Amino acid sequence: MNKYRQLRKERNLSQANLAERLGVSQTAVSQWETDKNYPDINTIKELAEIYSVTTDYLLGVDSSRLKKDNEIVVYTRVPAGIEWANISDRDGYEELGTKMLENGKTYVGYKISNDDMAPVFMRGDILIIEVRDNCEDGDYALVQVSGYDAEIKHVFMQPNGVLVQPVVPNKRGNFYANTSKEKARILGVVRQVRRNL
Repeated sequence: MNKYRQLRKERNLSQANLAERLGVSQTAVSQWETDKNYPDINTIKELAEIYSVTTDYLLGVDSSRLKKDNEIVVYTRVPAGIEWANISDRDGYEELGTKMLENGKTYVGYKISNDDMAPVFMRGDILIIEVRDNCEDGDYALVQVSGYDAEIKHVFMQPNGVLVQPVVPNKRGNFYANTSKEKARILGVVRQVRRNL
């Protein structure tokens, strides 16, 4: 059986449901499942996320490596305006414990690639981030400002806006008023730090 058809059936999705979710025609889905055509690379990335498999598996490069249900993607960079499934700056997968999976929340991993946040976060640390668009006062969060790549920041909620500070407290932060054009967009909150010693 065609892998695209098999994976769709395993997820109890109809061709119409999948087509709507991906923003393609039902005919396109049918053609993938009958080997008459193939999805483009961005669609393959989305399908890999939906089906919890690797893009290599969908492309037939590595049929032995299936992403486990308790694994999340680890990103090394989060560019502005790109959906999680389409971000290519990745560094493998990280397993989550069953407790985290029970709450129904979505998580991603974020690997620290420099020493700018030491000693709080170190190069090589993997931060487990709960994907959400808000945070509590004092949280470390993945924040995006004015179309730049998202960065880990220390966030303080104020009545008239939000104060976004670097993780290292001796560096200057920025205040974004509720009324200003420039906004600090919260992409997720750090819930766990994994460090190899």
